[in-house]
Amino acid sequence: MNLNKLSKEKSEYLLQHASNPVDWYPWGAEAFNKAKEEDKPIFLSIGYSSCHWCHVMEKESFEDIETAKILNENFVSIKVDREERPDIDSIYMASIQMISGNGGWPASIFMNSEGVPFYAGTYFPKFDRHNLPAFKSVLAKIIEIYQTNRKSVDHHSKVVFDGMKNLFENTVNKKKDPINNLYSKLNSQIKDTFDFEKGGFGDFPKFPETTKLENLFLLGKKNNSQEFYDMAQLSLGSMINGGIYDQLAGGFSRYSTDREWKIPHFEKMLYDNALLLNILCISFKVTENQNIKNTILMTISFLLEEMRSEENLFYSTQDADSEGKEGEYYIWDYNEVKNNISKEDFEIIKDYWGLTKEGDLENKNILFIKNSIEDISNQKKISKDKIEKSIEDSRVKLLKIRNKKVKPNTDYKHISSWNALIISSLCNAYNITSDENYITQAINTAESILENFIQDDMLLHTSNNKIGFLEDYSYLTNALFDLYNSTQSSKWYIHAKEMCDDAISRFWSPKDKIFYDTLDSNELIFRPKGFFDPMIPNAAAIASQNLYRLYRYSNESKYLDIVGDSLSTVSGLLDKSPLDLPSWFKLYYLMEEESSEIFISGSSKDKFHIDSMRYLLSVYMPNTIIVSIDPENKEFNLPIMQDRLDDIQTKIYICKDYVCDLPIDNLDDLHQKVQNLKGAYKSK
Repeated sequence: MNLNKLSKEKSEYLLQHASNPVDWYPWGAEAFNKAKEEDKPIFLSIGYSSCHWCHVMEKESFEDIETAKILNENFVSIKVDREERPDIDSIYMASIQMISGNGGWPASIFMNSEGVPFYAGTYFPKFDRHNLPAFKSVLAKIIEIYQTNRKSVDHHSKVVFDGMKNLFENTVNKKKDPINNLYSKLNSQIKDTFDFEKGGFGDFPKFPETTKLENLFLLGKKNNSQEFYDMAQLSLGSMINGGIYDQLAGGFSRYSTDREWKIPHFEKMLYDNALLLNILCISFKVTENQNIKNTILMTISFLLEEMRSEENLFYSTQDADSEGKEGEYYIWDYNEVKNNISKEDFEIIKDYWGLTKEGDLENKNILFIKNSIEDISNQKKISKDKIEKSIEDSRVKLLKIRNKKVKPNTDYKHISSWNALIISSLCNAYNITSDENYITQAINTAESILENFIQDDMLLHTSNNKIGFLEDYSYLTNALFDLYNSTQSSKWYIHAKEMCDDAISRFWSPKDKIFYDTLDSNELIFRPKGFFDPMIPNAAAIASQNLYRLYRYSNESKYLDIVGDSLSTVSGLLDKSPLDLPSWFKLYYLMEEESSEIFISGSSKDKFHIDSMRYLLSVYMPNTIIVSIDPENKEFNLPIMQDRLDDIQTKIYICKDYVCDLPIDNLDDLHQKVQNLKGAYKSK
């Protein structure tokens, strides 16, 4: 077997293409120098290992000898794993959206030897279909234009370059006047785009968009509005009942191809599951809904059993495809289920999961909850307990059968930013369950990142390369603060503060007053900076939230100054489109709304101390910091601790801007005080 230059790479995605007849190059000087020396255009293909349409394009085109011959003779072809190099992906995805108006993967970019695009798209089929030109037709046209009309290529390159320069280099226009009526604007934009029947935003395809859902909870908190809580619950409930949620093993797929959340794009991404866990934990704090809690427990079980490595880190993705078909591992033939389940149980789960002989996808069934247990109970006159037992027995049997099938591939890559998201979700799960296993796993994962992903004082994005990005620093800092909040161990606060200072020195631009996504480097045509939340929270907004959190703990105004400058930089965009900048809206909310500080004095072994901490962690208080004494570090001192370190018995101080009420010494008073505290709500 002949292997190309990708065979020496470590990325699972790049290695998948190592045996292609295409002469792929990894991103680097060798490929660009070859393009310059041979005066050839560059074909840049960006994807990731669990991407279904990436697999399709590989099978149709990159494994095709004739197509490979065209590429090898006329182009220098570069493959990039977007999970390994999000910086390259963000720059060139912007060019695709600029050129075609669409985005997605695989990304297919044609560019000059300087790395400037002149044409781009996403998936190109083998033959013309769905208004998409055949890939070989695209190649032929590019070759013709490049060889006979270089002026046109240069012109298009300049137009794209100027557009990208405006996007990446020009500072966002600041809003001269203060932001006004932002809550009203966000409310209006939510109402215009929210699906009040099926939940979520827009029509289809539908993504979880967890940062938007979190803003619904923030608005519900601010306005004490059941409406916003109900919108969030409708969305989460529809996902949990839908095919986007794995009804047998837990865990969520990346998105739904339909409005009803029934038919997923089956790949499971680590970041999606981490972010959904976080929003589910918020939901449980507000509603105490047992179905929400069960989903949290089941999803964590999936992550621990299928995505955790021996190093206590988590893998990045599970593929959508197995046995050459999308979703084959997850879908069921009607008779396959019928023949493996008792007749009595089958009559129940057939209605519960909506099983039909026709199926939902290629005559097979995707498991989603079509009828509620209550409806089935009323219809069949069977007790709910009996129905629940039938469902659980069937779930276990079907899972055993499924586990014998060929499993989708797992990308064993460890990504520090995504692992940081898992740390936060485990902390939040611990906060609502007090399950020590969760916080222990969060600690183990954090320690593994700090031990294995910091080299030469740089936090690395993956173990495959020597590059770190703002998202790694932002998400890990947030996770370290979450660990401090849950454990009150000062070492996590100290690590978080160090990360904040490091992020400022590496990514903050005093000139542009914004965090850049990458270090200052000449490797890329632009130094990217982002403002929107695509699939994951905006890194610059999270970095700013971290600094605001640090300011709340430390009372050091230098951090608040940067936060203010950062928010000011995006104020024009935020004022115009708050729904599209949910992480920046959260920062605005945190800075604008009333905040509080809670200090717990006395011994951490005291029962009242333990019970109080458990209670406080379980309450939804998005703008409250909690601090207690760390018995392992007597020297650790924060401003809220001043003059309160000598309490022998546990006392709780609830403060606003460091002005504290009389101390509380019993749970009843604490419950009453917290329920009356603006920003704290817990359903009965």
